[in-house]
Amino acid sequence: MKRYGHLWEGLVSWDNLLRAARKARRGKRDRGAVQAFEFDLEHELLTLQQELETGAYRPGDFRSHWIYRPKKRLISAAPYRDRVVHHAIMNVLEPILDRHFHPDSFACRQRKGTHGAVDRLQGHMRRYRYAVQCDIRKFFPSIDHEILKTSFRRLIKDPRLLMLLDLIVDHSNPQEPVFDWFAGDDLFAPVERRKGLPIGNLTSQWFANWYLNRLDHFVTSGLGLGAYVRYCDDFILLSHDKEALRAARDRIREYLATLRLRIHDGKCAVVPVRGGLRFVGYRVWPGHRLLPKANVRAFRKRLRSMQEGYRRGDVDWPQVKRRIDSWLGHARHADTRHLIKQLSKEFVFSRGKAVRPACAARRVLEQQSQELPRDEPQQEHARQPQPQQRFSGGGVAALALSVGSP
Repeated sequence: MKRYGHLWEGLVSWDNLLRAARKARRGKRDRGAVQAFEFDLEHELLTLQQELETGAYRPGDFRSHWIYRPKKRLISAAPYRDRVVHHAIMNVLEPILDRHFHPDSFACRQRKGTHGAVDRLQGHMRRYRYAVQCDIRKFFPSIDHEILKTSFRRLIKDPRLLMLLDLIVDHSNPQEPVFDWFAGDDLFAPVERRKGLPIGNLTSQWFANWYLNRLDHFVTSGLGLGAYVRYCDDFILLSHDKEALRAARDRIREYLATLRLRIHDGKCAVVPVRGGLRFVGYRVWPGHRLLPKANVRAFRKRLRSMQEGYRRGDVDWPQVKRRIDSWLGHARHADTRHLIKQLSKEFVFSRGKAVRPACAARRVLEQQSQELPRDEPQQEHARQPQPQQRFSGGGVAALALSVGSP
């Protein structure tokens, strides 16, 4: 494998740091830490540049909180100036890593992502009869620091960049404890070995993807099965031969042990593809895909919350619009046309008085592939009814303005 050097000068250059700051602030301009950094941007970037060049840079402390859906995870946020450094690093590393990633790895990468992953999986499901889906148990808390640092040195030979990458890995905050013993371990190995990357860091996502890159090449080159797709630690193998898939699962289990990782044995059964698979937020069959019911219920709940916030004036229409766009950007890649039509009749946004959503069936799961256009709310005038924003559905669902009661 080619090793890359002379990367440090590009990383600490003014142009790269300025581009990193612009990326880091994207979608976060209203936050206090971002505004404080932007208020004296030149000074902040010059300070960061000097600290990086002299080796005085040290990452700050994380702010962490637990989330419990879809499963319990510790989310950690680095200080804003550290996020600028992370973007500066990835501006340099991303083209190199992407060049060496396997084509069937879809996390983090441009023109890949969840939608590319589910498209690839569905194409494979039309050609193969059986699949085995695996995910890695407590993946981010289990990533071994020494193995990760060694993998950096297989790709990079710039000593200053390697020192910075080591510093970021070593500064990872304590993660959920994982106690697994592997071949050659003594009694204290699971405690003494440093492991775990903070979920929420830009660098953590890329480092984790790079950590499993060797697995991708092992599966496709070493096992030679019919098809393979991976998104982060969730991967699927497909074949016409059930026994070949079971044998591949056992060999993958052995290979992951060399990376000090374990798969969820209870979630790694060989199944026929006609029964459907859950992958990257969709329920996927060879001929169609749907959203999980939990996703639809959560969106209904968020809509009701936004509806109440809009009524009180706590949320303005552009905020509502952005949140709806975000969900639709995910939902429109599934077959949920009737779901959007139902939501268009069910929810109305109104200032000044409560509007209850109509009772509707919970199991409507068909979708269109066209994004919904939206209009801005009209200005309120004296002696006129309160303006309302509602979803209106027809042949093509759209957001339209309704004046008067729904």
